[in-house]
Amino acid sequence: MTVALVLAGEADGGLCGQLEALGVRRVDTADRTGPGLLSVAAAARAAGERVLICVGEDTVPEEILARLIGEGATAAFTGVSMHPRGRADLVGGALLVDTPDLDALAQGAEALAATYEGPAPVGALISELTRRGVSVRVLDAGPDSEGAITQLIVDPAARDISTWAAGRQLTPAALYGISLGLGLIAAVWFSELAVRAKLLAVVALAGSFVLGRAGSLLAATGREGRIRPAVSWLGAASGLLTEFGIYAALAVSAAVASRPQSAIPVGLDGTFGHALRNTFVASWGGTGQVGVWRLAVAAMVVVAVRQLAGLGFEYTARAPGNLFPRSVKRTLEQAATLPAGERLVVIAITAVLFGPRLTFLLLLGWGVLAAGYVLAGQLARSAAFTRPDREWAGASRQAGASGQAGASGQAGASRQAGASRQAGDGRLAPDSGLAGYRGDGVVSRWIGGLVQGRLPPLPPVLVGLFVTCVLTALGLANLPGILVLTPAEAMLLASLGARHPHDGRLDWLVPALLETGECVFLAALGFSHHVPAALVFALLAGVIMRHLDLAYRARCGQGIPADRFGLGWDGRMLLAGLAAMIGITPFVYAALSGYLGVLFCWDFLSGWLHPAVGDPV
Repeated sequence: MTVALVLAGEADGGLCGQLEALGVRRVDTADRTGPGLLSVAAAARAAGERVLICVGEDTVPEEILARLIGEGATAAFTGVSMHPRGRADLVGGALLVDTPDLDALAQGAEALAATYEGPAPVGALISELTRRGVSVRVLDAGPDSEGAITQLIVDPAARDISTWAAGRQLTPAALYGISLGLGLIAAVWFSELAVRAKLLAVVALAGSFVLGRAGSLLAATGREGRIRPAVSWLGAASGLLTEFGIYAALAVSAAVASRPQSAIPVGLDGTFGHALRNTFVASWGGTGQVGVWRLAVAAMVVVAVRQLAGLGFEYTARAPGNLFPRSVKRTLEQAATLPAGERLVVIAITAVLFGPRLTFLLLLGWGVLAAGYVLAGQLARSAAFTRPDREWAGASRQAGASGQAGASGQAGASRQAGASRQAGDGRLAPDSGLAGYRGDGVVSRWIGGLVQGRLPPLPPVLVGLFVTCVLTALGLANLPGILVLTPAEAMLLASLGARHPHDGRLDWLVPALLETGECVFLAALGFSHHVPAALVFALLAGVIMRHLDLAYRARCGQGIPADRFGLGWDGRMLLAGLAAMIGITPFVYAALSGYLGVLFCWDFLSGWLHPAVGDPV
């Protein structure tokens, strides 16, 4: 059984109904400042059973409460990344403390009551528990928090490192920087054919991932009770840059095997790579090094689209999309979704034993199946939404609570109901919610203004993506002259929904579909017009990072109406099509990839580190 303690100025009736429906035996309320912390200490000493503490004005999504109650040990959902401006007084978080850890909770709450000024977020309680040797499973500690590898192998070491770093006043940004450095070192070693070099790369890659997780845990469990937007983006960016760097290095290593004097099949170096010489693995995606680069590009796009779709679902559902209600016995299901830890294990094993071809084929095939599985679950749960600015409708309730389905919680009074509203002139506000995840350019915004946001965004995106993919499959090299712009013009249909508030149940798919269309077009155009494969990869990596940069800005309430400097997805597609039409595609790809790389660094230094973004009110 479980006892719940709600720390809020006024107890939310919907939250109490959620807790009762989930089988919580007793729900008590207390003020969330100093007296509330003393109430936590008293409850911890008197309960004799697990204690669930809910903090903040915002309602914690019922799915997350169910996940916490189903955990077999002390766990938490900090909620610090869910509020657009990360305010600790508004964030809804929850901490479930197992019975053996109640004494540590009581001591920590008393220490906070004596020293803490203002509302006490979940992160402060987690920090006190960690100081007293309690291992806390944080469900929303960064984008790589799921998976058997992370939970069972990486997080125990990462928690110790984050505790050590906190004691020496190291910041999450410092750990992310070290993680990125180790990841790039691993990429350099992965570019070599020698087994010794790749073994060293595996060690460096493991260290990079552990330090990245330590940075995420340190950020999520800080006493401040929030994750600064710049730190959140730095953590996501460092992990993706590391993974993309590894992909590029593995593709580069295939160049050594492609030399005329080498008897190694292209992309099938490694201890047992020769055994796959006469199988489909040797030719899938195309022969030679270009075929390896194609597979690398495809694997990278699958990872990127899945991540952007997860961010969109998170915004709409008010909960991370990877938080399935699972028990400990279903660890295999977690691994089957191919989160970051499992992807790195696949790379480490297959790159050493078989070479990059099999690595990319596994990442691509498994990644597509995993993305489909996760997407199917998200689509099914989308039926439980009302609007993105409201709470769950209650359809995600556990079967055991079906008799109390009417007790679903209402949204907290502090919900940002106006995040996606339109201004009086038809323009979306800079913090326009899900519409800010699209990455529209000036052209798309202008076209969207013609219908003034009246057209739903999803249907035109689906039509444009379908036409673009069909034309791409037929071959862009067969489209002469101005006809090469046809796929880009088809995708411009998506611009008709640019100024819509994106409040439909499935509108969270739109940003990921736009990214898919752009990546498919740019990749197909580059490979069909003889652009060096490395340049195609570099451009798509820059495009992906730009999409995620804009999504993370909108996520923290700092979205931009039109991506003028980054040209937007529409501007980049039109520019690439014009370059192909006049025969300067390689030059434009090189210039655009370099420009996006410089823009990425410049925006982080001048935008993300600006006080309005890096230190929100």
